[in-house]
Amino acid sequence: MSYVYMKALENKATRYDRGIKLLTLGNLPRIKKLIVEKYLVSSEHILDIGMGTGTFAVLAALRKKVNVIGIDKSEKMLAIAKHHINEAKVQEFVHPMLLPVVEMDTEFLDETFDKVIAILSLSEMYQNEQDFCFKQIYRVLKPNGQFIIVDETIPRKWWKKILYFTIRLPLAFITFLVTNLSTKSLKNINNRLLENNFILLEEKKYLIDSLSLIRAKK
Repeated sequence: MSYVYMKALENKATRYDRGIKLLTLGNLPRIKKLIVEKYLVSSEHILDIGMGTGTFAVLAALRKKVNVIGIDKSEKMLAIAKHHINEAKVQEFVHPMLLPVVEMDTEFLDETFDKVIAILSLSEMYQNEQDFCFKQIYRVLKPNGQFIIVDETIPRKWWKKILYFTIRLPLAFITFLVTNLSTKSLKNINNRLLENNFILLEEKKYLIDSLSLIRAKK
């Protein structure tokens, strides 16, 4: 997601989930459910980066009783997240914080979290912010802790790239017409994780390989 795209969604925070669902053709809720059911363990401590409206954190708390700290720089998003948290009665497990990623270094101790989740948030950042984020995530993860990313990527195979440009980009254009939002994909994400000392565990592809679920560990 581009910075412009995410800013537009934040300005209309109540439309955020609808816009994201449209952009991912309904795949994102299923991916969130997969992460919770397959990769989370009860009582773990989770950091949710760019928690948005809190849908992932609430699902994780309800299904696995994990402890989630969710950070976001948007007060409007966090207001909706708090409403969802109260509605689901998971205040004991989910703790939203108004905190930009660039201030992570002052808030969290080393080796605090079992897992860090970043769902459609890295592509909101400039590259220097991403690099800072990778270093901080590595720092706050416990040994063998996992970093789970869901974000937009460009397909590697030529024929999938053709499908991407003929199907995926028109979808993004329709989304722009409907919501006045635009998108872009992460580049070289796997190599950049390796450069920051992460070990790649798994990569799942969706939507003609234009949406990726990546797991890495410290």
